[in-house]
Amino acid sequence: MPHHHPHQPSLPHLNSPAIVAPVAHDPDLEATLGRSFMTLSRFPTLSSAEICRHAPEIGNAGEALVASWAARHGLHPVPAPAGAQFDHIFTVGQHLLRIQTKTTVGPGRDGQYHFRMTRGNSGDPHGTRRYEQGAYDLSALVCLDRGVVLFTREKKSSFTFTVDAVEAARGIELHCFCDCLLGLGILTQQQFEDMVPDDISPSFG
Repeated sequence: MPHHHPHQPSLPHLNSPAIVAPVAHDPDLEATLGRSFMTLSRFPTLSSAEICRHAPEIGNAGEALVASWAARHGLHPVPAPAGAQFDHIFTVGQHLLRIQTKTTVGPGRDGQYHFRMTRGNSGDPHGTRRYEQGAYDLSALVCLDRGVVLFTREKKSSFTFTVDAVEAARGIELHCFCDCLLGLGILTQQQFEDMVPDDISPSFG
């Protein structure tokens, strides 16, 4: 039976309605906590307008999740220089891989996860535009509400995944990543098989 320490803080249940329920507008509370925290503390139950307004913070959260995953696997993630068409550089042995990260808060109205592989956003004065050919090596597609990262080397204009596909990817991000390394010629087939169990199919792109 676990022992309870008197000074150990207790955490609220993650599915508690108090965490996700909208908070009535309170100027005093907003002044204390800040508007961003007031809104994003309800994540992932955000409106389309709120997601658009806080796109930079949401994008940063996705990039941070990818960087955390990479650091935990010894890939030494380095942020890309300003203006680059990718977000991180991973070190894989003697290889440097350019990673483009795209983040979505959750499924769309059709119940599926959508990723558009374009630069810029609706608020950008230059609008949205395609990446140049060869601008990056891999994509890291972040389903932020589930904390899942899908790695792919395919260069598509968009990706769509069902909830089941995202759930199937949970916990096997390393296998997806190794599948990309195999496709890039960094791993041989035998090396890939040594890394990935036979009963797991890691390709989602």
